[in-house]
Amino acid sequence: MIRPTTPADAVALTALAVAAGMFSKHETGVLDNMFVNYFGSNMNNGHVCITDDEAGEPIGIAYYAPVSATDRTWELIMIGVRPDYQGRGRGMALLWYVEQALKASGQRLLLVATSGLPSYVRTRSFYVKCGYEEEARIRDYYTTGEDMVMFRKVLNFG
Repeated sequence: MIRPTTPADAVALTALAVAAGMFSKHETGVLDNMFVNYFGSNMNNGHVCITDDEAGEPIGIAYYAPVSATDRTWELIMIGVRPDYQGRGRGMALLWYVEQALKASGQRLLLVATSGLPSYVRTRSFYVKCGYEEEARIRDYYTTGEDMVMFRKVLNFG
């Protein structure tokens, strides 16, 4: 079941992000700040965080937000599924949910940034499989030797 994220989900979703290899145990402060900011004010500024749960247990997350100074452009900031649920279509279901919500409200474009490292080839293939086009690559973006790859999907024309 995909539903809005609650503050009670934060600990489980942080553990999910670490287990999925999105963040190391030493980088969880980034997630802590994300949740504090989301529930503090970002939720009221248009940001959206959703949780996929199974029997009341969070197994997936998607976080997306409008891009400032653009015409109905959004960015998928984070999407992840607990490793023991990967490969079962849960990530696709989360992404489809995000896309449908944005389409229904007349949003125009969804962008996704990810790493260009070989270890992210599966992630990049996932976006291509979901109909995203690689739009840009910024060399050495995250750190020397780690490019940022930007994908895009048109949601509504005009």
